[in-house]
Amino acid sequence: MLLWIVSFIFSHQDSFSRAQEKQPYKSSNLPKQETNHPAISTSASCSGRGCHGGSEPVTGQIVQQNEFSSWLAHDKHANAYQALLSDRAKTMAKNLGITEAHKDIRCLACHTTPQIAREQAKVDSPLDLGVGCESCHGSASSKWLGIHTTEAWKNSPIKEKKALYENEGMIYLGNPVVQTQVCVGCHVGAPENTTTGIPARDANHDIMAAGHPRLTFESLSYQANMPPHWNTKKYSSNSNRDLEIWVAGQIAGLSATMELSSHRAQLAINNSGAWPEFAESSCISCHADFQQPSWRGNKNYYSGRKPGSLPFDSWTGVLLPEALAISGQDKQMTALYSDFLKSRNSFLTSPKQAKAASDILASQLQKIQKELIVNGINPPKEWRKLLLDQLARRDLETASWNESTQIALALSLISSKANEQANLQNLWETLAFPSGYESPKDYKPSSRILQEFIQKLKTNK
Repeated sequence: MLLWIVSFIFSHQDSFSRAQEKQPYKSSNLPKQETNHPAISTSASCSGRGCHGGSEPVTGQIVQQNEFSSWLAHDKHANAYQALLSDRAKTMAKNLGITEAHKDIRCLACHTTPQIAREQAKVDSPLDLGVGCESCHGSASSKWLGIHTTEAWKNSPIKEKKALYENEGMIYLGNPVVQTQVCVGCHVGAPENTTTGIPARDANHDIMAAGHPRLTFESLSYQANMPPHWNTKKYSSNSNRDLEIWVAGQIAGLSATMELSSHRAQLAINNSGAWPEFAESSCISCHADFQQPSWRGNKNYYSGRKPGSLPFDSWTGVLLPEALAISGQDKQMTALYSDFLKSRNSFLTSPKQAKAASDILASQLQKIQKELIVNGINPPKEWRKLLLDQLARRDLETASWNESTQIALALSLISSKANEQANLQNLWETLAFPSGYESPKDYKPSSRILQEFIQKLKTNK
């Protein structure tokens, strides 16, 4: 249903051709590690024809044994390292004043298997296939490579299997919250993780000004647009799977934003980072045409802040109230986030104040995620009506591109009929990036189109 949705929204993600000649990917290529974090086995360890490197899926099995082959052939993560060798990456490196992008930790932290980013920076040849298997699944020990093929492991109950994963440093990705927590590490950003050896992942304003596209991660649309290398049939009995991924994305995405904001504030406190960090402000506030009349001149656009101040980039927090309502979580979070936005919509907020506010929100969001991991996301039967009712109450006259796009993505959850899909496509046209652009040039709020579509859906549901 969503396969076509973000082709224009995320059109800035170039498709980089795989290099014609590659160095062999062997774990023996890895330099001796000086850290205490778990070593990786590299994606090559998963590529055997009898493991996950088959050319065709094995029918009737949960594990299809062609996961590696599918990932390598169709998944953009496999080409992430090659992106650092592109002309664009060379231009970015020149703008940043560095010699080569494929030797810079800031780039490698997300464009290769993050656990080996530091080791990768020391050599010219790639040590793993782009963002490899262990980037998401965890560092596979030699013990893991043996035990996970046994019948005892395969037949273990889910609870025991999760414990086995954790014991071996692997990540059980069957849970949508856990899955999204892995994604946001790169697609939103994250502080350094000393346990896993992963350096800070931060596409700050310097990197974006040098030429990196803005990060606009939305879990459901990203997953829908990524050819699966897993067996989708194991989720077929869960009619709310898409909803669970959407809720997890809203909450985990905002949580990652808060943790990254705290990290940036701490850098400023230590005099090792800029403040304010413009990557946390709404891009369209500055990067917009000066024209009259402008919807930005509407007093509602300022919503209690002074003209000229920069609003906090709300991409990951736009639909927090809706996600909390559907998942039955603490409604106080909405007020807490609203207070946070008011405090951050000003240059007067000090790094210490910003860090304290970010830490409070991050802590509360982490608690919610832990509860959802343990108890699951259990939406009410009438969650569609609940979502539509909440969206219908929004004031969309001065809705930012962030707000309109997140709402449109949420509406795609419940737009299954052909006529609804057609109306939704009309809505996307108001949000599309023009050809040759990586931003919504000449965007104007389309409140009438949004409101009419919401009302039509309410009538049909």
